[in-house]
Amino acid sequence: MKIPWTIVALLAANCLFATNKKAAFPLDASATVEIHWPAEMNGDIKDRLAQLKIPFEARYDNQIRDIIKDYVTNGLHDTENMLGRTSFYFPIFEHYLSLYGLPKELKYLPIVETSLEPVARSGAGAAGLWQFIPGTAREYRLRMNEYVDERFDPYRATEAAVKMLSALHKQFNDWSLVLAAYNCGPSRVRSAIRAAGCYDFWELRAHLPQETQNYVPRFIAAAYVANFYNHHGLQPRFPMNTAEQGRAIKIYDSMTFGDIAYVTGVDEQTIRKFNPSYKKSIIPNSQRGNFLLLPARAMSKLRDYLLALKAGDYIDPVLLYPNFQKSTYVVKPGEDLYTLARKFHCTADEIMRWNALPTPEIFVNQELLLFLPGQGYAAKP
Repeated sequence: MKIPWTIVALLAANCLFATNKKAAFPLDASATVEIHWPAEMNGDIKDRLAQLKIPFEARYDNQIRDIIKDYVTNGLHDTENMLGRTSFYFPIFEHYLSLYGLPKELKYLPIVETSLEPVARSGAGAAGLWQFIPGTAREYRLRMNEYVDERFDPYRATEAAVKMLSALHKQFNDWSLVLAAYNCGPSRVRSAIRAAGCYDFWELRAHLPQETQNYVPRFIAAAYVANFYNHHGLQPRFPMNTAEQGRAIKIYDSMTFGDIAYVTGVDEQTIRKFNPSYKKSIIPNSQRGNFLLLPARAMSKLRDYLLALKAGDYIDPVLLYPNFQKSTYVVKPGEDLYTLARKFHCTADEIMRWNALPTPEIFVNQELLLFLPGQGYAAKP
């Protein structure tokens, strides 16, 4: 299972993902400059934490105060970069948390792990947003081979992490203990429970490794900053403008980044930045499909190209629905095919046929084709 680590390498600086940065709060206090912290700030933070929705008690103590202080003072520029990345990653996290029925507030966990740095690696061999070590990654069906490392795929890795969190909750039935087990492994948490004779994280934390003792306080601080950063004068620094917001598609047949660049007009360097899980600029064949992320402006070109390749099996819906309006819809967190069918007064089979989907699975930021009645039509809310 997972073991403690410290991120030591953040790679591939780019406009989409701000990397080669230090953690969102400094790890070396001696390297920071002390900034004035008004006494009344403690009361304000405590009041806000009382409003914070996380799946366990959001208590406030000196340690949590100091972590928050570093986020919003010494580490404020890195925090603003991290906050900007939430617009890209939080919808993906929320999608899988919703599908598996887990609290959406667990989306703050990768802030603790990596400050939302998608290409983060640790000296212990952990990698990606959720910091999977190889053994745990394979346990949750993440592929690691000469072509791909799905620990860097935000979709595959998030689903794997959500499955892991769900399994840990079945063991401990307490989300603070789940977070501790995610960090140091369930066996160490069970040992701490036996040593302390209780199931209260705050009572048994002294029996856990030092990093794990700090893990839940760091989660509380991360959740606080993600919700109340504006009270400290911080603003998210978005890694790309709205028009460039990413879209996702599944690719089943092998394609090179050169092929994709030719079809979409997106240069290969940008394709790599969006897709750090591919090692050789090649998307291999896959029966379950490989996720590909692109700027929104490019996705329609790739989708039309892939549908054209299916000419023998795919009939253009424009021919079948001459009086309907062709439109696109971007899947939102937690939506499934049947929800959309009800919303747009059609069937799930029709949406699958319009988009040549081999399975009913859809995912957040996927751009779907819809053929809907014209005047007088209104989607269900």
